[in-house]
Amino acid sequence: MIKLTDEEVEQVIDIAYTTCEKYILGKVSKKTFEDITITIDLESLDEGFDLDISIDLDSDIQLPEDLSQTAVDKSLEAVDEYIDNRNKSLR
Repeated sequence: MIKLTDEEVEQVIDIAYTTCEKYILGKVSKKTFEDITITIDLESLDEGFDLDISIDLDSDIQLPEDLSQTAVDKSLEAVDEYIDNRNKSLR
């Protein structure tokens, strides 16, 4: 894989963040949260990148147990799709 450009790094971060946020808010109303913190850490490497996503949900109600993990999984799927399309266009 060719190293990501700065613009592609920003695109990957944006995809990861918005996918998490849309999934969470699609399952639970924003009004039920005191705070939603989504942290995206991306380290661009010569042969790819490392992506770490963490989600902290502060709510007074009981949330689905797997809400954060499923949001991360959906986000990683969206990033994988973006990277697959990017790599196809570079061939």
